[in-house]
Amino acid sequence: MNTLYLFPTREEAAELLTRRADLKPQVGFVGVGMAEAGANAAALIARHRPQRVVLCGIAGSCDRGLIKVGDVVQVIRDKVAGLPEKYSLYYTSPNIEGVDHYVNSVTVSRTGEALQDEWVKDTLQLFVEQMEGAAVAAACRAMGVEEYYHLRAISNYVDDDRSAWRIKEAVEALGERVAELNL
Repeated sequence: MNTLYLFPTREEAAELLTRRADLKPQVGFVGVGMAEAGANAAALIARHRPQRVVLCGIAGSCDRGLIKVGDVVQVIRDKVAGLPEKYSLYYTSPNIEGVDHYVNSVTVSRTGEALQDEWVKDTLQLFVEQMEGAAVAAACRAMGVEEYYHLRAISNYVDDDRSAWRIKEAVEALGERVAELNL
């Protein structure tokens, strides 16, 4: 199956490309944030015409108990933070084996925003926050992509000061795991 791997930044893809240089033609960069990610994902999908898209990057965990920094999680349900429920769309993806946790995610515009979202407050499920997922999922849906997967490595907890983020550790874990999954 023709797969396109999308990353917000080159830094987030670096470890995967070190381990799997053969994937370089299948890797694209969407930018940070919903607007850039949605627009660039649509352009890359139009250019490559993939059957499968795998969005990969780092994320912050809303849960200090079960999810640890360095864990690689699969987002199985995502939405844009802060939208009234009647306007919220949920983006899902089927489970794949080989991840540490299956989680829900909230696509945010700024760090810590997930903790204010009613969906996160009202459930006991595992949550992460990131800045591109719902936008890329929407582009995949609109462009007719058959399969969409969303993987994140945890670099921090959402209430951590930026100086506490462990981005290098998360990127290494992400690259190692994505290389092993062979999607």
